[in-house]
Amino acid sequence: MTAFLTITLYGPLAAMGEIAVGENRTGWPRPARSAVLGLLAAALGLRRDQEEALAALDRAWGLAVRDDAPGRPFTDYHTVQAPSTRRGRTFATRREELALARHDLNTLVSRRDYRADALYTVALWPRQAADPTPDPHALAEALRRPVFAPYFGRRGCPFALPLDPQVVEANTLPEAFAARAPKEPERTVRAHLRAEGRTVAADQDAPGLPPAERRETRRDVPLSRRRWQFAERPVLIATLPTLPEREPAP
Repeated sequence: MTAFLTITLYGPLAAMGEIAVGENRTGWPRPARSAVLGLLAAALGLRRDQEEALAALDRAWGLAVRDDAPGRPFTDYHTVQAPSTRRGRTFATRREELALARHDLNTLVSRRDYRADALYTVALWPRQAADPTPDPHALAEALRRPVFAPYFGRRGCPFALPLDPQVVEANTLPEAFAARAPKEPERTVRAHLRAEGRTVAADQDAPGLPPAERRETRRDVPLSRRRWQFAERPVLIATLPTLPEREPAP
């Protein structure tokens, strides 16, 4: 048996960007591995410059994302003001940045992809080779009381449901998803969105994953947050079998 940690991700707006290059910030149809790890790091209180701790977090957990409701994609024409980059100059707040003289502010234009009403269930499992051995219960507790506020990709995208971390014991990944017991108001949201949750994107070491229908390559393994470097990983796309779900929690 494996102790899986499962969480729900739902928001009126979600930003699940690909590699950000140039003015067009395109998005993936589901949360990237780096995005989920960033959520875990925020809950644990890890800062972006703690690269060794972030790398250990990446090594510690396997990941699978179930697409419950894909949401509606749209693109936002986005403008933002930012100060010129100068060596040694830092700002404690956004307010300090905008207090500069007008000639020292630059207007940046971009087009950013979002999804509306997207719902996902994430399953994580501890990798035995990790040192120290990951503790799903400790991570679940951190997600219930996060050090830094979680958000769905960008700060302007808050979650509209609790993450509701649940640790379930199961032999396989499909059994772990079926064992998760959604609470209210998640059940209401699922009914409204007609969430099915049959397609899953998983790491290659997912326990008991059904035969993959296809294999994708995603550049979403964080290498260095300071240099914005990411590595590629193979992702297996499979259809989950229909299993009897656990009775909803009261």
